[in-house]
Amino acid sequence: MRYPTTLGALVACMFAIAVASMPAGAFIDCSQQSKQTRPIALGVSGGNIRAFGKIRRQRVCFTGTLGSMVQDTNGKQFILSNNHVLADINKAKPGDFIVQPGLADIRCQKISSDAVATFSRTVKVKFGKKATNTIDAAIAAVKTGDVNADILNIGPIASSVVAATPGLAVQKMGRTSCLTSGMITAVGVNLGVTYNGKKSAMFVNQIEIDGLNFGEPGDSGSLIVTRDACPQAVALLFAGSVDQTMTFANPISDVLSGLSVSMTGGCTAAAAAEPEAVVEAGNASISKDAVNSAKAVRDRHEDQLMSIPGAVGTGIGFSDQPGQPAIEVYLKKLTPEAQAAAPKDVEGIPVKLIENGGVVAY
Repeated sequence: MRYPTTLGALVACMFAIAVASMPAGAFIDCSQQSKQTRPIALGVSGGNIRAFGKIRRQRVCFTGTLGSMVQDTNGKQFILSNNHVLADINKAKPGDFIVQPGLADIRCQKISSDAVATFSRTVKVKFGKKATNTIDAAIAAVKTGDVNADILNIGPIASSVVAATPGLAVQKMGRTSCLTSGMITAVGVNLGVTYNGKKSAMFVNQIEIDGLNFGEPGDSGSLIVTRDACPQAVALLFAGSVDQTMTFANPISDVLSGLSVSMTGGCTAAAAAEPEAVVEAGNASISKDAVNSAKAVRDRHEDQLMSIPGAVGTGIGFSDQPGQPAIEVYLKKLTPEAQAAAPKDVEGIPVKLIENGGVVAY
């Protein structure tokens, strides 16, 4: 869920900061929940000025992350974030103010002068048992002079993008957990995501990033990028596990095509440079052909796998054999009933059960 706060309550948070990508002695700025000097860098607190709702009959306001800058074919610039951050879960109207900082970080006050953009368009999140989604994304037209394309603590990024692969090292700058680093551990993820503790939406072909507190509630909308001198976009963070051991994100290529925009670059990635890769101990990287083969097997057995008690999703990640994929099944709780119902493998592809408490929009 977006980070909520009750009216009149102060927000407190702990920063989980990973500095693997920062030069020795570099200063990490974790003022992202405060009002930023204009033009703001991105990766900071923000959201729709109308983002109010109710949780357990109590009125709350919501805040997420203003992730990055994108542009259309005419060069018009926009802030990229999630539907549930900028579009207030399908409810926003074109022209709604997008404010920085977000409401939850200023005691739910609606301050029009904090606007740095106006809501433009989104891809609707579809709810219901038969509906599927590929992205939770939206854009807002920037106010001239109020937004910088750089991301706080990361700096300029490339206009080019990178496809997610298991083992790829990544980083993100977000409203709650500041600058964190992690690793992509599964792709082709299909899972149900709960919004505001109420409705559930099914997402397909998502990305999983492991690392305790890589993402936390309020980090939704953060751009996930490679850990290079000129980082390249990989994915858009939108959800995570209840136990905060897993973060889930939309592939950036799906986001950009869905909104008909491209990344606004401020540096040029070296043509021959390979994104920094980190691979789990004892594992080799998994080939694209092996991943695709495992996806096809998973798809043929998805109904069986999702019938395991407590199952909320599946993905393709690392097996215990170097270079070989496994089918991951995410469970709210790893019970004896789930273990008894789960196959050891399907068509020779091992099945791994992973308890994560369920998945919620961050």
